[in-house]
Amino acid sequence: MSREGLVHEDAEAALSSARVLLRGGVPASVLDHIIARAPRLEWIHSFSAGVDRVATPAVRERGLVVTNARGVFSRPIAEYVVMMCLAIARRLPQLLELQRERTWQPLRGTELGGMTVGIVGFGSIGSGIASLLAPFEAKVLATRRHPDRGAGDVSNVELLGLDQLDELLRRSDIVVVAAPLTDDTAGLIGAAQLQEMPEHAWLINIARGRLLDELALRRALESGWIGGAVLDVFNEEPLPPDSPLYGTPNLIITPHTSWSSDRVVDRSLDLFVANLRRFAAGEPLENVVDLEAGY
Repeated sequence: MSREGLVHEDAEAALSSARVLLRGGVPASVLDHIIARAPRLEWIHSFSAGVDRVATPAVRERGLVVTNARGVFSRPIAEYVVMMCLAIARRLPQLLELQRERTWQPLRGTELGGMTVGIVGFGSIGSGIASLLAPFEAKVLATRRHPDRGAGDVSNVELLGLDQLDELLRRSDIVVVAAPLTDDTAGLIGAAQLQEMPEHAWLINIARGRLLDELALRRALESGWIGGAVLDVFNEEPLPPDSPLYGTPNLIITPHTSWSSDRVVDRSLDLFVANLRRFAAGEPLENVVDLEAGY
C-alpha cells in the first residue's frame, strides 16, 4: 500500500475516536468534512479569535463546544492600532510622501490627547486598544452589545450601544473596526456610515474584510469624504496585485499582519493546553463561544 494510503487510513482511524479537534486555517467546507468522520467529537478549539469559519451548520447541528483564541492576539493588534493612530496624528503618511518628492515642508501634527478614537466592538481586542491608548490621554468611544456591563479596568472609555454607531462615527477622529464577523455585522460599514464620519477622520479595519464595503471606501477616499484609511483585512486574501485598492489615495495597506508577533504561538499553545487539562478533568473550558451570537 502507498504511503499516502497509510496516512489516509491513520487519519480516518484517529478521527473515528477523536473527542477534541484543534482547528487551524482549514476552510469551513473541509471542517464539515472532518466533523462528519468524527462521531465522538465533543470540542473544537480554534486557533483564531474569529469563529465565522468554525460555526458551520454541522457544528451547530451536532451541538459541539467551540472555544477560540480570544485574548491571544489582543496585545499585538492593539500595538498595531496605536502605531497607526500615532502615524495618523503625526502625519507620517504625508511626511513620507514629501520625502519621496524630495520636498522640505514641515507639517503640524496632532497630539493623541486631543483626539477621539472610536472602537466599533469592545471585546478583548477593543479593550486592549483602549488600554494602550490610555497613557496618551486619548478619548475613547466604543460600541458594545451590553454597554451596561461597563468597560472593566479601562477608565478612558465611553460605552455606547450598538444602535449608536452613527454617533460614534460622527464624534471620532479615528474609527477602529474591531467587531466580530457575524450575520449582523457583515457590511456594517458602508457608504452611509462613511458619510457620517468627519472629513478629516481616518478608518482602521483590523477585524474582517467583510465588515467593510470596499467599493464604498474607495469612493469615500477618492471623493474626500474622509481623510484616509488603514486596511489590514480584505474581502479577498491575499489581495490580488491588480486590486484597485493599491492605487487608492490616502489608503495604507498591510497584509493581514496586525495579529502577528513573536509571542502569539506560545500564548496559543498555553491556552489550548490549559483547556485540554480542564477537558480531561471534566472542568468548564475557557473562551467558550456563543454560537448564536457568533463570538
